[in-house]
Amino acid sequence: MQNLLVSLLFALFSMHSATNKIFRNAIASFKLVVSNQPHEESNQPHNENTISVSMDVSNITQTRGSLRIGIFREGNPFTGPKAKPDFFKVVPITAATTQQVVVSLPAGRYVIAVYHDLNDNGKLDKNLVGYPKEPFGFSKNFRPILSAPSFEDCAIEIKENSPQNRQKIKLID
Repeated sequence: MQNLLVSLLFALFSMHSATNKIFRNAIASFKLVVSNQPHEESNQPHNENTISVSMDVSNITQTRGSLRIGIFREGNPFTGPKAKPDFFKVVPITAATTQQVVVSLPAGRYVIAVYHDLNDNGKLDKNLVGYPKEPFGFSKNFRPILSAPSFEDCAIEIKENSPQNRQKIKLID
């Protein structure tokens, strides 16, 4: 009986360690997605070849800080050390309500990553194990579980008259 208990505890510890490693890797990848964003808004193209994209960002519970929105074009690294958004926008928070954000983008496939920078320090704050302390979200309302999202998990197709030109993104606390 005692050997069975020791074996069971060892198995649980091993499983817990593996899960923690997966979780830490997922959070590390996510940190790179949102923390490599430039501190200033990037120039967005505004001409006849762009399409208006509307984002309704919900679950904003505090009236301080700003939304930091990174938009990644297909082919641009979305996670990892080389992740850097093609377009970036900062939106000050003035009310704890859904914020509507409009950007102009050329047609194509994109991923949108958003976080609520509560203290306006320009980076995603994390706890001791690396999990975000600030609310975050992705296009297609993708919710990562134990791994960083892939481009396909969050990819949207921006084109004329597409329903994906309007995104609803609910922040994860």
